[in-house]
Amino acid sequence: MTHDILGEIRRPGGDGFDGAATIRHGRRAISIRMDRDDQPFEVTLELAAEVVRRLPELDKIAKGIAVADLRETYNNGWNEYDEVREDGSLGAVSNPQLSEAEFEAKLSLNAVNVTGGRVLDFFYDDEGMFWGHSVVVTSLNGPDLGGAHAELLG
Repeated sequence: MTHDILGEIRRPGGDGFDGAATIRHGRRAISIRMDRDDQPFEVTLELAAEVVRRLPELDKIAKGIAVADLRETYNNGWNEYDEVREDGSLGAVSNPQLSEAEFEAKLSLNAVNVTGGRVLDFFYDDEGMFWGHSVVVTSLNGPDLGGAHAELLG
């Protein structure tokens, strides 16, 4: 099916989502995955379209939430780790602490999950700051990100 805002919507079977689209956001291809949950698919589709229409604004807000919730976590331990050297020994690595702007600059949106008519999850690539874990900002109030929070997954 084709949607005016979302473009081509794939209705895959077996992956846990009722629909998926890929949109451009800056230079990146962003996956928009839709799970109707207990709502009609049209409700989820409408929310997904609103998210895409407002994506520059919502991405900026969600990144700010990730900075507020996770920057100190990174600066207080995730920036330091042991690395295996060529001779097999371990060497300590200590990356500098990051300012809010530096932390935010490392976040790149790569997917948004839309569930039902209210739940949004923004998934960010973090340039390896959290060693392969995903940075996710979740809103239980749709595009009103006032009560949203960030966490690490994976």
